[in-house]
Amino acid sequence: MKRQKTVSYWQFVLLAHLSALIAFAIIRSIQIAYCSVALKDNTPFSEYLECFGRGLVYDNHCSILALIPVTLVLGVQSIIGKESKLASKIGFWITAVIYFLEFAVCTANIVYVKYQFANINFEAVKALGQGTEVIDMMTSGTYIIAFILSSAYCVGFVYLLYFLFKKFVKDGEQYRVVSILVFILIALLMAVGIRGRCKPKEKRIKKVQKYIGKPLDTSFAEYSEQLLFNLSAMNDFFYVVRSGAQSSKGKNVFKYMSPSKAKEIAMRYQNYPHEVDANCIKQNNHIILVLMEGMSAKVMKTFGYPKDITPFLDSIYAKSLSYSEFYSAGVITQKGMCSTFSSAPTFAHFHSMEKIPRRRTVISTAYRHEGYTTQFFIPHAPSFDNVFGFFAANPFEYQYCENDYPDKFGSLGWGAPDEFLFRFAFNKTDSLISTGVKKTMSVVYGCSNHPPYTIPKEYYKKGYSEEEAAVSYADAQLKMLYNLVRSTEWGKNALFVFVADHGRNYVSNMLASNHIPLIFNHPELEPRVDPTLGVQYDVLPTMLALTGVDYEDYLGYGVDLARSKRDTIFFSQGEKYILKTKDKLYIYTPESDFSEVRKETPEGFKSIGKHDSAFEKYMKANLQYGCKFATSN
Repeated sequence: MKRQKTVSYWQFVLLAHLSALIAFAIIRSIQIAYCSVALKDNTPFSEYLECFGRGLVYDNHCSILALIPVTLVLGVQSIIGKESKLASKIGFWITAVIYFLEFAVCTANIVYVKYQFANINFEAVKALGQGTEVIDMMTSGTYIIAFILSSAYCVGFVYLLYFLFKKFVKDGEQYRVVSILVFILIALLMAVGIRGRCKPKEKRIKKVQKYIGKPLDTSFAEYSEQLLFNLSAMNDFFYVVRSGAQSSKGKNVFKYMSPSKAKEIAMRYQNYPHEVDANCIKQNNHIILVLMEGMSAKVMKTFGYPKDITPFLDSIYAKSLSYSEFYSAGVITQKGMCSTFSSAPTFAHFHSMEKIPRRRTVISTAYRHEGYTTQFFIPHAPSFDNVFGFFAANPFEYQYCENDYPDKFGSLGWGAPDEFLFRFAFNKTDSLISTGVKKTMSVVYGCSNHPPYTIPKEYYKKGYSEEEAAVSYADAQLKMLYNLVRSTEWGKNALFVFVADHGRNYVSNMLASNHIPLIFNHPELEPRVDPTLGVQYDVLPTMLALTGVDYEDYLGYGVDLARSKRDTIFFSQGEKYILKTKDKLYIYTPESDFSEVRKETPEGFKSIGKHDSAFEKYMKANLQYGCKFATSN
């Protein structure tokens, strides 16, 4: 048998793959160490090993995915006996770019998990193209260090890859049949690795699965009661790709039952009264809704936080109509804004504010219809999260953004700081009222509690961490705005509504990202803490009822919390969806069909099973009908 000219490449493929697995494991170690505040001291070492073991399956998938182009090019060349330097370099650089993107996403996820306690998904990656704020955040303050180190890590791996390519991809001679067998063997190993393998569910296919593996899905990472381990076990590039595939399905992603049945079940707890509340506020000419960035209820002393970093919120909470069991619809700003402003549930697989809502009640339209002059104040660019575009069909009469503020704020990651923004909003409202305007409704979104932080040094006191100092600063500016308004004649009877866009995750509680304060403050409202379960899509109907607006034509997903009660609420947490009762959680991941039931105990939420038929039916109805409702623009 005659030898032929060939290309030796199997050593390069093997070493590149092993190097990638080690590099992914290093990132996972850094992520766990960086977010270790969420771990308990008694975490067994076996939990760490399990995390790395499961992560290896995802890393194996992603590494093989990156190696396909160069392996295919070099393998074909080895079989036909003709080498093309250009083709080899093209194959290599395609692989190098894929690896670079994979490591870029995974290194960025280290910081993202710390802040959101969720993995980066396709929608978060898309946010990079929605404005300069995300890039500014990544390259500002202490984040510039992480950005430089991450970039160096990604470039360093590409350099290592290039070194291996130059050293081990060589000309040689080999029997054609050997070249074919080597290529087939590598292809088979890659095919099995890219599918992944976990425990088979059916005995009759167990033998087959033993050899070919079972397709990998996100549920393989759901193994621990420590959420951080579940997040870290997932290779985030895999997660981004999967969430992107789901995003392409749009509103048709959930199909479990007939549309009429889904609506009937989903709306079982949405029986809100359609008339004005008899106990509504009588002296109500002005409304100020403050949307607080990342203000989890869990950072308030009222809810057990050990440090007094929110003295104003704690004080006003006790003097107002406040809701102790209130939750955000999602864990990022565009989800919280959309749900608060248009009374709609939100879903991970699409951008909630990307499209203009036309077929549901929007806060700006509702109050303009009642004769209110409406205003909206944001600290950053109007394009970010499509904030102003979202209201294009339902505009506020006055909209203010960073274009209306001094140029110096353009150099800050998120634009105008709360201190300036709140004073600006107060002055604009005061001037408007001085011209004879009788009723105003103003929405103000404060963003200083979002990294990178640009806050005065005096807030770094009493041993506060950077995050705690930011919360303390934001709380102080809320007090400043409140006092400014209340000191005026028109502000004595103004209605204040304080609500967060979402929570925070530097406190060790699995609901800290969703559990948020909701506070209605007005002289006529009797102070009380209401334990009624509520979600952000309840804010608008509750406001309408309390302010005496007849919302017979209200079209939304929420209820008037002042008069309506329900025993179950529905919201999302990243790619997961949650049904919550007073003491239980039903957690469901549609992409993998993973579910779990948890019960609240003094030590936290403990798993009590994997399935609950009643919960599952209600969950799927909310997913199907809620998604259709939210995408009916």
